[in-house]
Amino acid sequence: MRTVKLFFLLPLIAVILQTCKTEPIKVYDSVENMIDEATVKAEYIDVEMLKRMIENDHEFVFVDCRQPEVYIEGHIPGSVNIPRGILEFSDIISNRRLPVYIYCNDCKKSVLAAKSLELLEYPVVMVIKGGWKKWKETYPELIEIGKDSAAEVKFQVAVQDWAF
Repeated sequence: MRTVKLFFLLPLIAVILQTCKTEPIKVYDSVENMIDEATVKAEYIDVEMLKRMIENDHEFVFVDCRQPEVYIEGHIPGSVNIPRGILEFSDIISNRRLPVYIYCNDCKKSVLAAKSLELLEYPVVMVIKGGWKKWKETYPELIEIGKDSAAEVKFQVAVQDWAF
């Protein structure tokens, strides 16, 4: 009887241990190495394709992950500003069914932001190839300036709520 119990118990323990297996935590030597790996793994969309999607009224979310003061100086029309440092805590892009296209000045922050959104199980996250610099160079007539971002307003409210 004891052998029979052990016969059923050992495979059950093995299954439980296998399902509890976690991924090892990756440690990087430098921020540059972390950015390099994220850059290789990221999916990209070029600014020309993005412009066509805008013109055809596709549904998606633009995320500008630069700081609010830089965003206000100029950004892609329709983008929402969620700085890289608060992206994971933001509820602004709560609809995970919509594709998310993310950019910063030169793609360094945006590849890390894309990695974070993928870990949060956003199914379609793409980095805008060349970032803000490429958009501004290619479409200087399609720049929005001076608009307050929803993320900045929510961040200011949160800071005021935390103030003692």
